[in-house]
Amino acid sequence: MIALRQMTSAYGGVSAVAQAADLNPTQLYRTLSEKGNPELRGLSAILKAMGLRLSVRPIDMD
Repeated sequence: MIALRQMTSAYGGVSAVAQAADLNPTQLYRTLSEKGNPELRGLSAILKAMGLRLSVRPIDMD
């Protein structure tokens, strides 16, 4: 969450990211707060607005 807050600042702040992610800025502030707990769809929207995506890959078991 700390990294996501820092990235939000780098991408123009909460208002800019909220607009790009089609989210309510107040909701985004709450999501990024210390007690925030983003839902997967909200997290995906935020990352997409930053040109990123969440990926799950298997662990190499060598």
